[in-house]
Amino acid sequence: MNRPGSRSHREAEQLSERSAGGVSDRISDWIAQCAVLAMLFELSSSPKPGNVDRCHDFSDISFHHFLTSAISAYPIFRKAARAEGSPGSLILEGVQAWGEWGLRSNTHFGSLVLMMPLALAAGQARDRAGRPHDCSHGEWQAVGEDEEKASPDRLFERLEEELARVLRSTTIQDAVDFYRAFGLAGARVVSVDEFCLKDPQWKERLMEARRSLLDLMMLSADHDIVAREWATDYKRSFQLAGRLQELVSSYGLNDGVVRAFLEALAQVPDSLISAKFGQERSLQVSQLAAEALLDPSLDKARQMDRYLLEEDMNPGSTADLIAASLFISLLRRLRF
Repeated sequence: MNRPGSRSHREAEQLSERSAGGVSDRISDWIAQCAVLAMLFELSSSPKPGNVDRCHDFSDISFHHFLTSAISAYPIFRKAARAEGSPGSLILEGVQAWGEWGLRSNTHFGSLVLMMPLALAAGQARDRAGRPHDCSHGEWQAVGEDEEKASPDRLFERLEEELARVLRSTTIQDAVDFYRAFGLAGARVVSVDEFCLKDPQWKERLMEARRSLLDLMMLSADHDIVAREWATDYKRSFQLAGRLQELVSSYGLNDGVVRAFLEALAQVPDSLISAKFGQERSLQVSQLAAEALLDPSLDKARQMDRYLLEEDMNPGSTADLIAASLFISLLRRLRF
């Protein structure tokens, strides 16, 4: 019998710790893979009116730039899954990673803002479902391979609860990091009177007011789709994740994602279009999306795509919402 303190007992403990660490790494890798796949599936689906996809570029930014942006986020998503960092710092790292590949235009800023908290929450939900040393090696090894053994519902059944915890834990430093990331990304938002992202004195005002990142998102929830998700614990993202499961099952991955995008756009006007062209034009785009959904061939969606490209109208916030919803769906075992 191995006594506590004996060499064989210590070796067994060390082996167990290494095994647990290896399993933890595999689950973190898998969470990060789900995040990047979500970005790539959203990007490549076509026709997704007004957005870069595998069939066309914009004049100043191309499909391969978005591919690069998504792949560059992998190590940051992995850090989030391992609880290494906070929402603001991870969003900033995600944007900074673009520079390492020479990217100068905004590609996935909204997606990063929505998905980094989800990656943090997924890692925490995984831990609370049962830490690696509480589970058999075979069960954790099965993640991504065997649905019954991996039990993703069990692993991520606390995802919504953990996400709410992540959002409420944000600090003034998260807000500062977010503002820095926003400046680096060159993102566009509707101008507001209080804590405007374009205000050159933003840092001084933030520090004086002691506002967290969640506080700032709540201030913008009435006019910004991404901020509204933060303010509502991602209520719409989780709803769309369930809808994606249904649509992908019925129409396949590409058409299922396109239809989810059109449904989301038809239901709520895109805030990026509102920021650039005003509320009336964004409502017109939503009406076009509703009409495109009536055509099972998606030809009307292709016509809409050409029109939006000619008008330089990009429903990018809705695309970010679909990426986040795909991430949730993949964590919950989307089949495609």
